[in-house]
Amino acid sequence: MLTRIEIDGFKSFENFSLDLVPMTAIVGPNASGKSNLFDTIRFLSLLAQTDIRSAMQQLRGEPDELFRQTSAGSSKIMTFAVEVLLDKTGVDAFGKGYAITAQRLRYELKLEIVLNDGKAPTGVFVRQERCGPLKKADEQAEYLKKAKLAYNSAVADFIRVSKDGDAIEIRQDGRQKHGLPVKLSLKEASKTALSTAVTAEFPHLYALREILTGIRFLEIEPHAARSTNDRFAGSILKQDASNLAAVLAHLKYATRTDTTPDGVLAAIASDLASMIPSVSQLIVRDDPNDRQYAFGLKFTDGQTFSSRVISDGTLRLLALLTVLNDPRRSGTLCFEEPENGVHEGRVPNLVEFLRQAAHVSTGPDDPSFQVLLNTHSPKVMKALHDDEIVVADTIVSIDPAGPTRSVRSRMRTGVKSMGDLFDPNRHLTRFQVDQTLQRLGDGA
Repeated sequence: MLTRIEIDGFKSFENFSLDLVPMTAIVGPNASGKSNLFDTIRFLSLLAQTDIRSAMQQLRGEPDELFRQTSAGSSKIMTFAVEVLLDKTGVDAFGKGYAITAQRLRYELKLEIVLNDGKAPTGVFVRQERCGPLKKADEQAEYLKKAKLAYNSAVADFIRVSKDGDAIEIRQDGRQKHGLPVKLSLKEASKTALSTAVTAEFPHLYALREILTGIRFLEIEPHAARSTNDRFAGSILKQDASNLAAVLAHLKYATRTDTTPDGVLAAIASDLASMIPSVSQLIVRDDPNDRQYAFGLKFTDGQTFSSRVISDGTLRLLALLTVLNDPRRSGTLCFEEPENGVHEGRVPNLVEFLRQAAHVSTGPDDPSFQVLLNTHSPKVMKALHDDEIVVADTIVSIDPAGPTRSVRSRMRTGVKSMGDLFDPNRHLTRFQVDQTLQRLGDGA
């Protein structure tokens, strides 16, 4: 789970920081930085998996365009930091279990774009990277202060820059690992040290990498969600929900019992029926003759309709409820504009389902699950609790000493009482929230 993110020099962000709760909704008009925040999270996820160039190619814009642009020129440096909550135990990709002694970590990364004599970019490289434990005394997340977490601030950093500044050092922190740290040159580091932690030999770094690489982005495409799937389509829902039929089939067979032959599909259908009362059953078709999975919905009047004729809004709801009812759900779900294609009368129930799914782990069989929303819908905002709202807008700055102009994204939390800790650049009063809701509602 991500508990804090800091960004500087990437797209519209300058000295930006934002604390995140299990259910966080970024609300604001277009071009306010909502999608740029999701792009940052996507970028960090990709950097934990692949090299910098490949990660940048999967984002919107050319690599040099990702660096902050102002009228005075573009930044050559971008820096990121995330603070995370790790689950206490886990299993790596090879079936090896591991235990976490420091659940709260901070990860920092600095990238630089290098130009040739002609001012053309020649590459982007890692310049600094660090990962270390957070102290309990420094815990800022109010919802975690009462949780029974493991803090271990006495241990050394898991990733750090060497004393001579020429290398990144990765400390081996697995059981009975007391050797010298692994060193990676910083001369032309084209990928992060974190991306190399692919086994439980580095349990804390592996767990951190799993959090970042496991971030899921859901942008449901109804046309794709209608598709039939072959048996190798995968059991984890894809970003566009194009393998929804296969996921439903896998869930059915993995969770069914003698008393519940449809398994978790019955719960999905029940949740869907709470928003669309005419729904009575979710049906998965598994025809061994054509080797394809398909699905449909049965309604209270006895009629059954295949995915080909189910409405776009119903498909979007079904795909989301499939994710929320998956017993394997964990990590962070980033959901763009949940209101798309959904009748406004169903929005409050939809938000409540998301809220109920988001939570901090209570044990090894209950991993943490976080929901980050991105919306400009007044109806969604109305259904949110005050502490779930983050309002996005932009600030224009003009340098009085010269004709330079810059635009940066700002994000302020929901209702916060005026007091010694009130910062107008980070917080909103209730009156300001109401004004923002009204203004965005008029423009919707």
